[in-house]
Amino acid sequence: MSGRNKFDRPTKLSQLTLRNGYCLAPLSTRTALFDGEVSRNDCYFHQLHAQNVGLDIVGSAYVQQSGSTTSGSLSVADDSKLPGLRQLAQTIQKQGSKAILQLVHAGCMTNKIATNGLPILAPSAVAAPHGSGELPEALTTSQITEIVDCFGAATQRAILAGFDGVEIHGANSFLLQQFMSPLTNQRTDEFGGSLANRVRFPLMVAQRVLQVAKQARRPFVVGYRISPEEIATGGLPLLDNLVLMRLLAGFKIDYLSLSLHDYQQQPVTMAKSQTVSEVIKAELGDLPLMVAGGIKTLADVERLATTADVLAIGRQLMVDPKWPNRYRNPARLTSAKQLTAWDTGLPQQLFKYL
Repeated sequence: MSGRNKFDRPTKLSQLTLRNGYCLAPLSTRTALFDGEVSRNDCYFHQLHAQNVGLDIVGSAYVQQSGSTTSGSLSVADDSKLPGLRQLAQTIQKQGSKAILQLVHAGCMTNKIATNGLPILAPSAVAAPHGSGELPEALTTSQITEIVDCFGAATQRAILAGFDGVEIHGANSFLLQQFMSPLTNQRTDEFGGSLANRVRFPLMVAQRVLQVAKQARRPFVVGYRISPEEIATGGLPLLDNLVLMRLLAGFKIDYLSLSLHDYQQQPVTMAKSQTVSEVIKAELGDLPLMVAGGIKTLADVERLATTADVLAIGRQLMVDPKWPNRYRNPARLTSAKQLTAWDTGLPQQLFKYL
């Protein structure tokens, strides 16, 4: 491809106009204060990494204390967090990037250190397929309704804090995916069993978030992040998730974000020669698609030009915040080994995991 590719140009994401099609993928940096308050490290990290992207998604802000994914996660669970969240949104926007807050409930993918001793809640009393292994309590119907309310209240706080949108975290085996998966949802009521029942909770959350988002009275988008399939025996198949994606498109979600290990991966639970993202793009048509997963080179960018509307970059941007400006010239690319904790904006103790 000669000259600038489509991701280098201004990009429309529903109501938002992004200066380019590169996005800082939602990352769990674990740099918030002990109570989920935005820290100086949070602001510094996003100040550094928002400078060269069109969109910055702040990862894993929990909507309820029992839904915290890990210690050091951001909270959007109460109004006391608004000043810090407002400062974080402004920090990102001052760099020329749009700011989206990702909303999450961990379900069984957490531990009692992260929940501050509160019970771990999930669709069923089934341990997480991976992670801490602590046995959760099965959610009651009233608790399910309360969590839906928490997602709505978190959306309202994101609006008040000045974010340009929210992203519902339905991926990475967190609560919304747990309701979809036969491995973690063994309920026998209206939220379990058939696919029609298993999609009920994710759709209730999406509907509430979309309703609240209309109150913004300014451009404000709602996205949904999804892990397309589970490869474990008896896990969530891509075909089931395609039904959920079509329903979300019918709800007028603004974009769908694919959480992939590798953007070139092919379906495991369907016999298709296309990549997962190509299958989903063909099914969903005009719904804007954000793709993540091992995007590192110009060749990667070019391969995704016909599939993705926005590229979500995680590791590559974490180790090199200027990557969008120099990925075309491999000689100028900076390796992770050459960077310091100061370069990435991460605390020294986290840098060793890169």
